[in-house]
Amino acid sequence: MERDTMSRQPWNVDADAFPRDGGGAERMTFLLRYAILAPSSHNTQPWRFGVGEGEIRIYVDRSRWLKVADADQRELYVSIGCALENLLVAAEHFGYGHTTTYLPEGEESDLAAVAGLRPGGGVSSFREGLFDAIPDRRTNHNLFDGTPLPRDLWRGLEACDVEDEVSLRLTDDPEIKRKVDEMIAEADAMQFADPAWREELGTWLGRGVFGTPWLMSKVSQLAVTYLNLGSGTAKKDSELLMSAPVLAVIDSAEDDRESQIKAGQLFQRVALTAATLGVRVHPMSQILEIPELKARVAELIPAGSGTPQHTFRLGFGEPEGEPTPRRPLGEVME
Repeated sequence: MERDTMSRQPWNVDADAFPRDGGGAERMTFLLRYAILAPSSHNTQPWRFGVGEGEIRIYVDRSRWLKVADADQRELYVSIGCALENLLVAAEHFGYGHTTTYLPEGEESDLAAVAGLRPGGGVSSFREGLFDAIPDRRTNHNLFDGTPLPRDLWRGLEACDVEDEVSLRLTDDPEIKRKVDEMIAEADAMQFADPAWREELGTWLGRGVFGTPWLMSKVSQLAVTYLNLGSGTAKKDSELLMSAPVLAVIDSAEDDRESQIKAGQLFQRVALTAATLGVRVHPMSQILEIPELKARVAELIPAGSGTPQHTFRLGFGEPEGEPTPRRPLGEVME
């Protein structure tokens, strides 16, 4: 049963337990304890890993693909990018240099990326200070307090943007926020009106991926599956959005799998950096899960910017409680 194989225990990883005197495969496997703490769409954790001679392979686990909510698999690959970034942050912390090969067998293969690792590396300037944030990072579902984001923190988040292929856009424009609010209401209404979407969400709620007790998970599954909760959800999501001083979108020049993985890497650096700055982060992806709304999001970012790959809100507020469960490392190893 899903709930039997997921727990919060993986979050208790101890850096002092790194097997410095162990073999190469043992040390690299330890790095994966940090990779699996990455966020993912609906906490599906759609990844598997293989450890080879001087490399770690990251695979897409399509059995955990949200076929209705994420029909184009964009969020699947963004999630892979988050896990990859955690892996590289951990690798640098423990003294590994690295190279990353994206989609070495093509976009149709489940092999999403290969991280080649070699001892003797240092910490990249844009990953400085992020390692300790990996077990502390939380997706925050609470209302924010509306406090404006100071410009020094704004610049600190923008410094996460280092790839040429993807870009981070931050805005505090009230008119853009209003337009996004309208789109989120539309998205919630459309998704909750779709029985297949509700059934899919209910299935994952029933598996306990968000850490709720068994009975509550089953009640939530039944409620989501058989009731149209769109109106109430839209109201709540509007309150969440309007409480955030800053909205963010990550876009890419090309709309391909490599760009989606890199968008996930950028998002995870932002999330980890935000955790070090006391800034809360909460993805609001429903507006990118519906093609016509995704096109309208693209119109809000600077002309010629490309394809939006991930949207989220930033701000200050109460910390999130317990972390969501994670599959044990042994379950995600090839």
